[in-house]
Amino acid sequence: MRILLVEPWLHGSHRQWAEGYRSWSRHRVDIIGLPGGRWRWLLQGGALPLAEAVRAWVADHGQPDLVVVSGMVDVAHLLALSRRWLDRQPVVVFQHESQLVYPGRRAEEQEAALRNWLSWCAADLVVFNSCYHREAVTRELPGFLDRFPEPGHGRYLDAVLDRFDVLPVGVHTRPFRSPPDEAGCRTSPAAGDGDAPPVILWPHRWERDKDPDAFSAALAKVVAAGLDFRLVLAGEDPPSGDRYTGRVRRELVQRFADRVAAVGPFPVDRYRELVLGADIVVSCARHEFFGVGVVEAVAAGCRPVLPAGLSYPELIPGRWHEVALYRPGRFGTALVAAVEQLEHGRTAAAGLAAEMEVFGWDRVAPRYDDRFEQLT
Repeated sequence: MRILLVEPWLHGSHRQWAEGYRSWSRHRVDIIGLPGGRWRWLLQGGALPLAEAVRAWVADHGQPDLVVVSGMVDVAHLLALSRRWLDRQPVVVFQHESQLVYPGRRAEEQEAALRNWLSWCAADLVVFNSCYHREAVTRELPGFLDRFPEPGHGRYLDAVLDRFDVLPVGVHTRPFRSPPDEAGCRTSPAAGDGDAPPVILWPHRWERDKDPDAFSAALAKVVAAGLDFRLVLAGEDPPSGDRYTGRVRRELVQRFADRVAAVGPFPVDRYRELVLGADIVVSCARHEFFGVGVVEAVAAGCRPVLPAGLSYPELIPGRWHEVALYRPGRFGTALVAAVEQLEHGRTAAAGLAAEMEVFGWDRVAPRYDDRFEQLT
């Protein structure tokens, strides 16, 4: 089977996803896309240049058997603009993010959510990257559609929901594996030195929904408890160029300057080295649809300190929920405990790193292949 994969945001984790599937699929996967840019403009206007890229690809290679489109474009517009060149191939939308359930109700978010909805109407299959993501969208859609004027879209809801499915993001877990010790714990290089302060890893983009202010407040609690630590701030800059999050990062680096070991973003090899040298990975996100950076860090042996909600209970098997997940309002307390009781936490998390292999591409790509074959 020949699959044409269209990625409007061919950058960062989206690029890793597209290229990972291409590398591990038993089918031929060809990728076309646009470089990372203003996501809102890609969603509004990216369909036209992508349609031209589809035209050029079909002219060179002929018709694909299946088209997979990442959801950061108006797929209905893309298909309309590509109608001269594509036959009636099945179309899959892979929804990494959904504007419908992002915090905030600004007019821009509502317009972006409408484009998501129309994309799902145009697709034959809509794949979400976690059950949390699918359930959140399913829960919000009826109220969202009820706000439309007549003729409303609510009559189409059940048909669209029938096309929803869940497949996780594939992750390159192998480069992040570290050998287990005799107790079955994956240990970082830093863990061998009992006098070294623990290394706390922030792997998230500096976005509002990742709540870097809460991270700074939690670190202040660790300092107030008289505990030492080092920071690896590996998050990428926000694609939107958000001044708020840029300011928060600068202030955090200034506030904890003597504890900051490294500030990203980093080249791939350097990032991997830093993750393998970290001890604790944190999240205080208000919104997370999957969490590739968390999966990589846990696979490398980091003890996770994550919210007991969003997508995280799916990433962490139930056996480790008590040690890995904290309840609302308890992030600072949980981080203090993780730093103070590092060895206890490492022992309690023994075996968790190996569980991240379920997200490895060697396991995820065959699931994609099987599901897409069913569709065709």
